[in-house]
Amino acid sequence: MQNTLDIIRSAGLKATPRRIAIIALFSGESRPLSPLQVQTELKKQFVRCGLPGIYRNLEALAECGILCRLAGFGRERSYALCGSRGNRHTHHICCVACGRIEAFDDGAYHDGMIVGGYRLLSHTTHSEGICASCLSETNGEHPS
Repeated sequence: MQNTLDIIRSAGLKATPRRIAIIALFSGESRPLSPLQVQTELKKQFVRCGLPGIYRNLEALAECGILCRLAGFGRERSYALCGSRGNRHTHHICCVACGRIEAFDDGAYHDGMIVGGYRLLSHTTHSEGICASCLSETNGEHPS
């Protein structure tokens, strides 16, 4: 948690109780969360917890690299903790049938590598597929 607080402060942000609670919430989750899900959980801790403030805090934490923005099923925005393996970068895939989003390890590009003479600072990948559960329900065919 201290490393995360250092990242927040180095980005010029304050480590407010809500930001700390948001990071703790994501640290305990293995799945991405929507802003509404974050609000529902934070209402258990904070009396006043408006959705606009949740969006602002999620965006601030995404801008400083603590959270990753994800576009899920129907292009709903959700967020996940970046770097489950100790770095800032993860790849995610979204099931086009049910909307489930999961992290995966394999990626051809890594921040810091040289690509065509350029040092890669960051990149985004939007991957879509069909999860194992939906695939078994459709006998391997793309659901309509």
